[in-house]
Amino acid sequence: MIIKIFSGSSLAAVASLAALSVAQAGALPELRAVALLAGTQSAQLTLDVNEGAAHQLFTLENPDRIVIDLPHTHLAPGFRLPAAAGVVTAVRVGEPSRGTLRVVLQLRSALPAHSAWVGEGAARQLLVSLGEPSAVVAGAGPKSVAAAHAPGDGDRDVIIAVDAGHGGEDPGAIGHGGTREKDVTLAIARALAERINAEPGMRAVLTRNRDEFLELRDRIRRARVAHADMFISVHADSIADRSVTGASVYVLSVHGASNEAARWLAERENAADLVGGVRLDDKGALAPVLLDATQSEIIGVSATAAERVVAALEGVGEVRKAQVQHAGFVVLKSPDIPSMLIETAYISNPEEERRLRSASQQAHLADAIASGVHSYFMHNPPDGTRFKQERRSTLASAADAQSAPATP
Repeated sequence: MIIKIFSGSSLAAVASLAALSVAQAGALPELRAVALLAGTQSAQLTLDVNEGAAHQLFTLENPDRIVIDLPHTHLAPGFRLPAAAGVVTAVRVGEPSRGTLRVVLQLRSALPAHSAWVGEGAARQLLVSLGEPSAVVAGAGPKSVAAAHAPGDGDRDVIIAVDAGHGGEDPGAIGHGGTREKDVTLAIARALAERINAEPGMRAVLTRNRDEFLELRDRIRRARVAHADMFISVHADSIADRSVTGASVYVLSVHGASNEAARWLAERENAADLVGGVRLDDKGALAPVLLDATQSEIIGVSATAAERVVAALEGVGEVRKAQVQHAGFVVLKSPDIPSMLIETAYISNPEEERRLRSASQQAHLADAIASGVHSYFMHNPPDGTRFKQERRSTLASAADAQSAPATP
C-alpha cells in the first residue's frame, strides 16, 4: 500500500478534500490542532479532536516513527502542524485511505509510546506520551518556554490570548450597585487587547468579544487554536467582607491552593460551567502523572510572568497579595500555554466597584497588565519571535562594544 504524506501547501488540499467529504457525508469528527512538547529522550503530543473520534497507535522502523490513525476524521479549517523539536525530527499528516487521517512523528531514535483520551465534547484531547513521562521538557530554559504549538523560527508576533471571565447567562459577581463582573471583564479585556496590539511584536486574541457563555475548557481550546504563547483570564473578585480591596494574580496549583481564600475562589470560578448547564467534573483535566511531567515547567513560566504583572499592578492601585497566588483553576489547566488569572479588584467593595465601572480605571488596569506582559517577553522571548531577534541584536551589540579596542 502506498501511504501519501502531505506537508506545507499540500496540507491545505487535504483539508479542502476532507471538508468536501464532510459536506457530502454529514458531520464527522475533526482534528482541530496538534501540540508538541519534546525533549531529547521523550515527548508528548496533544491532539485536539472533538467527540466521536477514535484512534489507532503503532510504530514503524527505518526510520523510527510513531503513527496515529484517526478513522472517519477530517482536518479543521486553519489546521497547522507544530514544528519539530527534541527527539521528534518531523511531524506530518496524510490520508492513507479515504476518510482516515494519519499523524506521523519521525524520531531520532525508537521510543515506547502510550496514548490516552482526556476530556469530553469540545475539550476532548488525545495525549500521546513517548518515552519516560518524567523526562519530558518544554524548552531549553525554565523562563523562556514557548507554547509548543507556536510557529518556529522567524520574526512572528507573540500571541496573547485575553480571556474575559464569565459571560452570557453567567454574570459572575455582582456589586452592590448592580455592576456585573462579566461586563467589567469584557471592557478590561478589550482595552488590554488594544494595548497589546499597539506594541510591535505582540498580538492579542480575545476568547470572547461579546456577551456570550463559554465553557471553561472551550476558553483554553480557543487559545490553543490561536497558537497563543500566553493565556490571561481577567476577573473581578467578590467576597462577603465588603471592606476587602486589592488585585491578585493567580497561576495553576497542582497540589493545593496558597490559602483557604484562594481555594474557595477557585472552587467558585470552576463552578461557572454549572450556570450554563454543564456537568461539573474534572475529567477534562490531565491525569496527575502527566501534570507532574509536563506542566510543572509551564507553571514555573506562568509564575515568572505573573510576577511581572503583579509588579506593574502595584503602580495603579492596591495589590491585595504582593506574591503570586496558586489555586486549582480549571481555566488555567492548559498543558502547554503559560497561563494566569488576574483578579483586577473586589467588585464587592463599593469604592472599587465604582472604579471598575470607570473607563479610565479600566484603561489603567489594561496598561499595567500589558506593561507586565511586555516586560516578561522582553526578558524571556520565545524562539522564532521578533522579541528574540531584538534580544539577540541587543546582546550582540553589547558584546561588540565590550570587545572593541579602546581609542588611543
